Amino acid sequence: MNKVTEFRGRGIQESDVFAAADALLAEGQRPTIERVRLKIGRGSPNTVSPMLERWFASLGDRLVSLQAGPGRPAGNDSDGMPAGVRNAAKLLWETARREAEEVQRGELEAARAAIQEHEAALAESQEAHARREEAFAQARVSLDAALASSQRARETMERQLKEHALEAQRVRMGLDDEIKRLTALLSQAAERQEQMRREHAEFAAAKDQDLRQAEERHAGQERRMLADVDRARQTAKQLEAILAREQQQRIQSEEAAAQTLEAGRRMLRETQQAAQDVERALHERLTVQAGELAQAQADGAASQQRVVDLERQSREERKLHEDARELLAGALAAVRTSDKVVRKATVRRGKPSSANP
Repeated sequence: MNKVTEFRGRGIQESDVFAAADALLAEGQRPTIERVRLKIGRGSPNTVSPMLERWFASLGDRLVSLQAGPGRPAGNDSDGMPAGVRNAAKLLWETARREAEEVQRGELEAARAAIQEHEAALAESQEAHARREEAFAQARVSLDAALASSQRARETMERQLKEHALEAQRVRMGLDDEIKRLTALLSQAAERQEQMRREHAEFAAAKDQDLRQAEERHAGQERRMLADVDRARQTAKQLEAILAREQQQRIQSEEAAAQTLEAGRRMLRETQQAAQDVERALHERLTVQAGELAQAQADGAASQQRVVDLERQSREERKLHEDARELLAGALAAVRTSDKVVRKATVRRGKPSSANP
């Protein structure tokens, strides 16, 4: 060993390879390229390989010379094989056998370890398979339960949708009936307003005719007497003021009726729009349908109240017309009375003038 380490400072020599191979053989190991390189501590495989082959080639002669000793001739055994070669072969055989046993023992241990690992992996795989089977069974139970729950939920949803559809149809029919009723009320109000307008027109025509007749009478009386004309003019002014008030009231009444009719139409449009909104948002507003229906009923009641107010206004206007007629009749009676008085006065004046020749 010391002889090998002496030459580490220079290039590898054949003696270094021979010494390393002898040392390995003495230790019971078969010399190989790698073992020799490890023993020397340096050298490339290309350099060590031919030197190691020469060592094997000279190994027999060296063993024979070592066994015969100095000055002792080499001999052969009973088979004619040199004893050195046989001894070297035995040594190599023993070395190879021990190495083979070590390799076999290592391979056996590795095989046993591999078998144990395989058995452990197989057991773990079987356990994992059992866990997967159990998890699959649990998942199947959960899926069956979820499927049943989903089926029940779907049936409940379908039943609720049918109920909502029936409720929507019922509400729609109720709204249609309410809209028809409000439309009929508005039509009646429009007819009443038209009738009142015609009555006002007829009354105004009659008033105009009476006024023309009164003016004609007043014109005749003016030619007869200035005092009667003045009185007639005062009466005509009063009549004109009354007629102006009546015309103003008629105009206001017609405007109020028109506003009421427009409000009713607007309410109808709003009610129709509300009905459409209720139909579109039926699924979301089922809880407030009763309130909207009550609002529609309240609107109908309000429309009825407006109709009652229109009737009351019509009665008041008729009362005003009757008062105007009475006042006009009184004025005409006063005119006739004054006319009679004038005639009597004229007759009285005329008598003395006719009696005097």
